[in-house]
Amino acid sequence: MGLWNLDVEHIYHHGVRADVALAVLTCDEKTYFREVMPLARALRSKAFGNKISFCSITNAKSGACIEDCKFCAQSSHYKEGQSPVYGLKSADQIVADAKQAWDFGATEFSIVTSGRGITKEREMDTLVNAIDRIHQETNLESCASLGLMKKEDLKRLRDVGMINYHHNIETSRSYFPNIVTTHQFDDEIESLKHAKELGFQICSGGILGMGENLDQRVEFAFNLKEIDPDSIPLNFLNPRPGTPLAHLHDLTPLDCLKGISMIRLVLPKKELFVCGGREVNLGEWQDKIFDAGASGTMLGNYLTTRGQAPEDDVNMIKRLGLEAVAPHRKNYDPSI
Repeated sequence: MGLWNLDVEHIYHHGVRADVALAVLTCDEKTYFREVMPLARALRSKAFGNKISFCSITNAKSGACIEDCKFCAQSSHYKEGQSPVYGLKSADQIVADAKQAWDFGATEFSIVTSGRGITKEREMDTLVNAIDRIHQETNLESCASLGLMKKEDLKRLRDVGMINYHHNIETSRSYFPNIVTTHQFDDEIESLKHAKELGFQICSGGILGMGENLDQRVEFAFNLKEIDPDSIPLNFLNPRPGTPLAHLHDLTPLDCLKGISMIRLVLPKKELFVCGGREVNLGEWQDKIFDAGASGTMLGNYLTTRGQAPEDDVNMIKRLGLEAVAPHRKNYDPSI
């Protein structure tokens, strides 16, 4: 098959080809646990040692979104089972959420808003104030996920200390029109390009299990490789009532682990966070995500669904002999 003849050092510096990535997704369970998982674990260990990161988010502005992302309960296109609708939280509320995440053990904190992007001046002022205070009052690395943003607005956030900018591509280029029709795949790329030009660390990933085939999962990984993000949040569909994907329950725990490992083998040196849907899709296999290649996970709740209790995740990494640090404070291999 080709994969099993490649050593850790070779994959670490070059990644694997698309055909090898597909072989990871199609191998049987015995081969996965005997051959693939140890390789993914070795790659994660080589890049990050025993250090992982806990990110946490606040749903700072919820619902009433004009986009039609078929997985999302915040879209105004899908009325049944819609998430709560409220405007942007105050800076005080956002900072309080950040401090709570810090108390839980998070090392990175992201402000997430619904909608195409932030365009109102007063909302930008609130975000600038909140990011500045988070930077001054906690040791959290700051991040935001604000949709399609203008370069000048991103610069304001950078200038008060924001380190990371998050914007998912959601799925592969070829499958994207099946998931979103209100904007284009290249709009996602343009927003990431602006953030990169301003010197942000880029966080971009997507969701597995939205009806894409295995070839498209591999394509998604190689689309990310072209973008070259610093961090990759990998989610697994947790179908939301009332959305067009409410009926999909395609993933098994093994599918999820294979997806993590495939991303790790394609992008061996990147931060890889396993986030939404892990509780529902992985169940008792959640503690295997780091052996599968993850270098981090999300602590606390997600945008529209509840996560595992933070103390359970903190205890999990202690039990596994791992240490939680902020992404920028990990000791990366100097050869990267």
